[in-house]
Amino acid sequence: MITRTLNQPWHVTAVGHSYGSLTVGQASQQPGGIPADDIVLLGSPGVGVDKASDLGVGRDHVFVGAADNDPVSRAPSPKKGAAGLLGTMIGGPPGGLLAYELVGDDDKNWFGQDPASEGFGARRFRVNDGPRPVIHGDPFPAHSGYFDPDRDPYSARNIGVIVAGHPEKSQRRSRDEVSIDCSSGGGLGLVRLWGDW
Repeated sequence: MITRTLNQPWHVTAVGHSYGSLTVGQASQQPGGIPADDIVLLGSPGVGVDKASDLGVGRDHVFVGAADNDPVSRAPSPKKGAAGLLGTMIGGPPGGLLAYELVGDDDKNWFGQDPASEGFGARRFRVNDGPRPVIHGDPFPAHSGYFDPDRDPYSARNIGVIVAGHPEKSQRRSRDEVSIDCSSGGGLGLVRLWGDW
């Protein structure tokens, strides 16, 4: 996404949702890197690198949104998934849970380090946890809510501020969460579509 404020240079933000986050990660590893000022990763199963600093824009310019009830952002590593499956085949659900927990890899997702983990080093921003999977017939309701201001106003506001080129409007909270200071709307006209601030 590209934004520009009058008399200011262009601001480019690479936004990757779900498998698109892996695409952003892979693009950053190509010769010349990714031509972005900031990177936003949402509901990510991993981006193919172990650290935010490996994405080429500086760790303070990598932002992550991951809902607790999003099964994609919680996809286990292949090793942990295989252990859980094997344990289930041998010992039923209790065996699967035990094997899954014994393997470790807690900060690993399907495609590498979990971007929402502290070890990855990105700036994690606040999102709604979303409903639990399958409860209302939708297997991934939290996974599809990041851009919807009715379902997840926190995520929509955070994305809007970053894309508008104002990541300084975000404030770190405990555990490297980011919340938005929406008290002054100056310069944020481009993102007003995400609600009254």
